[in-house]
Amino acid sequence: MERVRSPAVAGSFYPADPVELNGLIDECFVSSPLGPKGTRPASSAMIAGMAPHAGYVYSGPCAAHLYSSLDPAVKRVIVLGVNHWARGHRASLSPWQTWRTPLGEVAVDHELSDILEARVKFLKPDAPAHAQEHSIEVQLPFLERVLADFTILPISLSHLSEEECAELGTAIADLCKTDADGKQKTLILASSDLSHYLSPKETEKLDRMALEQVLALDAPGLLRVVEEENISMCGVLPTAVMLFAAAALGVKRARLLKHCHSGDVSPMRKVVGYASVALEI
Repeated sequence: MERVRSPAVAGSFYPADPVELNGLIDECFVSSPLGPKGTRPASSAMIAGMAPHAGYVYSGPCAAHLYSSLDPAVKRVIVLGVNHWARGHRASLSPWQTWRTPLGEVAVDHELSDILEARVKFLKPDAPAHAQEHSIEVQLPFLERVLADFTILPISLSHLSEEECAELGTAIADLCKTDADGKQKTLILASSDLSHYLSPKETEKLDRMALEQVLALDAPGLLRVVEEENISMCGVLPTAVMLFAAAALGVKRARLLKHCHSGDVSPMRKVVGYASVALEI
């Protein structure tokens, strides 16, 4: 197995040139009317969150709201992504030591990975689940911009039951409780877009149904509403796992930082919904 995972969507979802990429991230943070416009309300209470994973032109400003709020003291990020194509194993850890982006390389926390693999029997390292998937990869350049020194624990998910989501969430929460200095320096990040290719009106309605459950910190409710209302929220499993973990960590509230859709960037009849949400202790 190779040591480094090479980027799969650099040049499509975001620029492959580091100068161009940094410039686009600057736009997301500062100049986009949909972004945080340069504000940096870092929250030491934030221990989990949800961010979108579409092309930066469309979802980057929305994602920037979460990254603007991220405590720079965070040293580990557990990134829960969706396996859009259901390739490889259904609950997959990273087999690579590092993930490369145009901005550098990010180390995988294999100590955490080994602990989690030993505890959660349906988890295993698997390259096909990660190799061409974008949902985790697109979060990394944002993390590289706002965190000076950090590791990641990438987990790609598909086809989990509610019970398995709860089991994985509880195990992740236990990892976070083991911070040596007793301070919470691990972020649990769920990567998800919301409704896909519907009218702006339909998108608003269905997105709000899903977001109501996220903001209520109700993982079972989210899974139920997404299924009953046929909401095409691709990262519902990563988000549910994040919510189960947050509940086990005693999260007190969730804040909606931004909700928008691709039609807010460029007028279109069928849009994709995005949201950034911060969960705080």
